Amino acid sequence: MPDPRLKTYASQAIRHLGAAGDSLAGRQSSKAPTRGNVAPWQGEEDADLHGTLAAIWVWARHQLLSADPRFAGQRAAAWSFVETAWKRFIPDAIGSAASDEAAYDCALALVAHVAERAVGPVDGRRQGLIDGAARLLSTCLADLEQVGGRDFRDPGFLAWALLQYGRAVEDRGLVASGRRFVERAFGMKAPAPWAEEPSSPADGLFDFASTTATRILAVIASEGNTPFVGAWLRERVAPLAPPAFVPRRLDENTWNACAAWALGRAYVVSTDPVFMVAYSTIMDELERRDEDRDGALGRDRTFRSPDTLTTFYYALAVDALVTGELPAGGAQRTPEVRADMTPAPRARSGR
Repeated sequence: MPDPRLKTYASQAIRHLGAAGDSLAGRQSSKAPTRGNVAPWQGEEDADLHGTLAAIWVWARHQLLSADPRFAGQRAAAWSFVETAWKRFIPDAIGSAASDEAAYDCALALVAHVAERAVGPVDGRRQGLIDGAARLLSTCLADLEQVGGRDFRDPGFLAWALLQYGRAVEDRGLVASGRRFVERAFGMKAPAPWAEEPSSPADGLFDFASTTATRILAVIASEGNTPFVGAWLRERVAPLAPPAFVPRRLDENTWNACAAWALGRAYVVSTDPVFMVAYSTIMDELERRDEDRDGALGRDRTFRSPDTLTTFYYALAVDALVTGELPAGGAQRTPEVRADMTPAPRARSGR
């Protein structure tokens, strides 16, 4: 039975997504040749395909939950940039000649598309590009031998994105491809404890994704919200849940937001209070660091300026407990959270 104390959570998520959306909109370029691009942080002007796609997810998700189209113009401009810049970032094949970010760009394209198609129609040209990205990602995962990649090469996130897209468009082939990879790479073994997850190499520039978290999310996406997955989460994953915010050498805000995203989804599926406690502990610290309550954060304490990927993962974490959705156009049904009588996350005031 849903916990009545959490019935207001969707409205809190809407406020957070709205604030984060405003922050991202403030960095969107209005000038050629990058019109529609969302800069990774203030003062940066380089084209950023995956960051722009992440912003589209925030804007579209806000409209889906709120039925408020206030970011429609930003999304349209962003998609125009994505289509124009597509060939610059998305290769014909993800091989040794492709950039380190190519697979991640494909994955974010699928994530943004799923959010966009939930609030409105998608034109044929864009659909063709997205279908191509899905095929590239499916082939990439099928050929992937080393499954210990991190950051832009994180296989858990890539598989999660492919599975979410395959289910959204009802493509059985893509779903089967994603499931085969998850079974081969992860299976149903217990993941490593969050606190023991390796960091990026000393000379690495990024450490934004918790591979423990994305592995869990990929398994949930592969197997579905079933009693079997709920039991796996309670028996093998819950004992490993982090008791506190996890210090990281790089990108600790982004990494912990990614962890909270998985913890929130694990709670929805399993209703184990261990996940809610861990989720709330991490979210409380992220909220404390979000001093101006604008839904945007920098990578860690050494970065005062908010960046796009941290804001994206922070939004995913806030959204993690929302299970119902308000169809665009203003349906009356309120999103709810499946829960037992565990402590609710603290209200995210000021969003």
